[in-house]
Amino acid sequence: MTTRFAAAGCTIVLALALTGCSNATQKEFGLVANPPDAFQVGTQAPLSLPPELGQLPAPNPGQPRPQQVDAAKAGAEVLDPENALTPAPTVASPGAQALLQQAGPTPPTGIRAQVNQNALVASKPPGFVSSLMGNSPTPSPTVNAPAEERRLQENEALGHPVTQGASPQNSNTSPTFLDRLANLF
Repeated sequence: MTTRFAAAGCTIVLALALTGCSNATQKEFGLVANPPDAFQVGTQAPLSLPPELGQLPAPNPGQPRPQQVDAAKAGAEVLDPENALTPAPTVASPGAQALLQQAGPTPPTGIRAQVNQNALVASKPPGFVSSLMGNSPTPSPTVNAPAEERRLQENEALGHPVTQGASPQNSNTSPTFLDRLANLF
């Protein structure tokens, strides 16, 4: 009877000891999931069939498949600074050149920085004092869609290009508190 209690007590003590073990010990005993390393998982190359089955190369036991890509080597090639700094090809294909010609004139230099700056300014709410004094940055104007449609229809009717004439724009500024106060008097 006492041996049963001793065996049960040892089992309980052993179970408590295992739950308090380090993470490595828990992995060894299978108490924690052991997922594969995400950096070592790679895609398998698709199977290819040679034109004639009689020309299959002899297999090399123990060697990796010739079309298989090593995940570690592919990752190292992606992270290599030489690959990141390699310039894009400067010569465009005839199809790419035709597409660029149909897209219209080249945009001005620095347009991306200007668009990002405008978006940053528009996304920040003005401070309390700035909104009272009217010192907040003015938002960019937007195109007045009905007036622009009329302008495009007139250009089409007259045979002018769509780029002729300025696009009508709406002002996105709202009067400040002090402007509204001055308009009351």
